[in-house]
Amino acid sequence: MVEGANDAVPAGRMNRVAANVAVTAPKKSPPEQARRGRLVAGVYATAVFAATAGFVGLAIFVREEDVITGFDAPLAQAIQSVHAPVLSWILLHVSDLGWAPLNIVCVVLIAGALAAVRLRLEAVVVVVSTLLAGGFGALTKDVVQRARPTANFVHLAGHLADFSFPSGHVIFATVLFGTTFGIVWIVWSSSLLRNVVLVLLASLVLLMGPSRIYMGEHWPSDVIGAYCLGGLWVAGTLEFMLALRPRVRPWWQGREFRRPWKPLV
Repeated sequence: MVEGANDAVPAGRMNRVAANVAVTAPKKSPPEQARRGRLVAGVYATAVFAATAGFVGLAIFVREEDVITGFDAPLAQAIQSVHAPVLSWILLHVSDLGWAPLNIVCVVLIAGALAAVRLRLEAVVVVVSTLLAGGFGALTKDVVQRARPTANFVHLAGHLADFSFPSGHVIFATVLFGTTFGIVWIVWSSSLLRNVVLVLLASLVLLMGPSRIYMGEHWPSDVIGAYCLGGLWVAGTLEFMLALRPRVRPWWQGREFRRPWKPLV
């Protein structure tokens, strides 16, 4: 007999042994996860602080004449100097989404789409958050009482009687489309359809501000203040939604997220 022949193991047995061995994927070390967590929290806190400071600062100083002559009027005139046919048409008509009945249509379509894919809680939160943000924006206008742009500085597409700061259209677009952007980002894995939806939602948010300036119905600082307020509102809405989701019934939770998400605060 050849030495070592008794030590040979049948191939079938080797396969069974290998199948019973637990295979574990490499995990990130706790220090690395902690560093990433601190980085995300730091960026988030910085953005929230900057938006808060920006909104409060603008609310205090926007009525100063120097803000109009030194910042608002030159920037508004530069935006209104754009005469590219396609871009001009877009800037003239994006604002239509903030007026009735199109604003109602937008809310119904987004809420209906979220409910259709079993994101029932998210659909309700988006609608309620958009309504509350609009109310808070209107209250802020009455407190700040900043006048609308005048024909002495910019071309006016129309005359509006209410106050100017912050832009209600921008708050509406930022909260409605921005919150939906966050939900889509959280829920769905990367795909062509997801990316197209995200680009569309982001475009509606980013174009609404320049549209209000292009039409001469808001100063640039009205728009910046509305973006600050709307961004804070979106962050708070998403935090509230993520905190509330585990506490509601499974029917409200509906669709599972692509991975677990928790509030940062």
